[in-house]
Amino acid sequence: MAITSAANQGLEIGRRALQAQQAALNLTSNNVANANTQGYSRRRANMESVDGGPGGRVGNGVDVTLIERMRSRFLDAQARTENQVRGRWEELEHILGGLESIFNETVGAGSSEAGTVFNEPSGAGLSGSLNRFWNAWQDLANVPESGAARAAVRQEAEFMANTLHQSHQRLQESRVQLDNEVVGEVEVINGILDRLAGINAQIPRASFGRGGLADLEDQRDNLLDELSQKVDVALVEQDNGQVSVLMSGHNLVAGASAVHLVTRQVTSGGLSGTQVAFADDGSVAQIRSGRLSGLIEARDQLIPDLSRRLDEVAVGMVEQVNIIHRAGTGLTGSTGVNFFDPTQTTAANISVDEAIRADLNNIAASQDGNTGDNGVALAISGLRNKRFMAGGASTVEGFYGTLLGEVGSRSKEAQTMAGNHRLFSTQIENRRLSVQGVSLNDEAAQLVLFQRAYQAAARTVSVIDDLMETTINM
Repeated sequence: MAITSAANQGLEIGRRALQAQQAALNLTSNNVANANTQGYSRRRANMESVDGGPGGRVGNGVDVTLIERMRSRFLDAQARTENQVRGRWEELEHILGGLESIFNETVGAGSSEAGTVFNEPSGAGLSGSLNRFWNAWQDLANVPESGAARAAVRQEAEFMANTLHQSHQRLQESRVQLDNEVVGEVEVINGILDRLAGINAQIPRASFGRGGLADLEDQRDNLLDELSQKVDVALVEQDNGQVSVLMSGHNLVAGASAVHLVTRQVTSGGLSGTQVAFADDGSVAQIRSGRLSGLIEARDQLIPDLSRRLDEVAVGMVEQVNIIHRAGTGLTGSTGVNFFDPTQTTAANISVDEAIRADLNNIAASQDGNTGDNGVALAISGLRNKRFMAGGASTVEGFYGTLLGEVGSRSKEAQTMAGNHRLFSTQIENRRLSVQGVSLNDEAAQLVLFQRAYQAAARTVSVIDDLMETTINM
């Protein structure tokens, strides 16, 4: 009886060994199959010796006690924090690159002269149109009685006004586009929150089964990585394996429930835009990082600031030119005429006064009333060098040049910061992959190891079976 009992124990040990090595082989095969699966975390079979029980001297073999998903919570947290910062800078990089094209001083034909690559004043941007405007007044000063010179002045003034209109319009179109992207981004975020809540609902049940839990956790981590690029979130892992997602201390996902973000149209400072709020209590969502933060920052701060400064250019030009022009005399004796419409003082609506449009003779070049005098034309041309912008600190061209410089420098900053954070993200991701990634060389070595162990276990069972047969036949 003792011999039979010992033999049975040996068979049981062999059976457990076969099952354990088979499970390890299957797990290794699954790792190899998912070597190129995005977001897959490699699995490892943890084996433990089975206690032989009271009085047991040999033991009862081995069991796979845990299928471990190789993952570092610390590196995950680092990666998601970096995702939030990188998401904001990458969005600003993209937006500022587009804004640069709005203010790009392209070189090309103006309203009345052909441009060349090396002739900057003939550029099609605002700097070029301002230069041509001043030059047209200088040309009129040279021949103050000329109708053709007056036509050129009016034409260049209209071209400059149209350039401001176009810049303003493109800024507003960019703002509308960004507003639409905010709405679209919120919809995507809500979809991610719903999927996270669905996974949370499945995790407690999967925890009691064999397998499936690791796949759910991989799906959840991939969604959290995606979410962290869009908005700043904090995570709290619960005892039952579920994850709570918070933003600014507000629960977005709790258990199997998700709180959506909602959008609503509001007007602030004369500008209409989409505000992001929490669906449950209607409070405004404070978004500090991520792609959504970059969109809102550009829409609510960057573009309105550029529009305001373009308006300052329009206001300065209308006021200064009109002051001088009203004091002058036209070719037929008209006085007190505005050159620009004094009621239209923004980049959106600046325009040549109707009196100038109706009759070129109303353009004043003379200071003293004589047709040969050029005092007004010289004075207006001299505004090129007058510091009447920024409280008398800058010329209009200097003011606009500063604006261009700031757009360029902010774009460069965004490019640099986005590049730096892409590098940081790559470094952290490489460290994550060293933990969770699948190495085909390592898995091949594990396959050989488990194969040999399986063969040895099979051989053990075969030997014990032969011994039992011999014992029975004695």
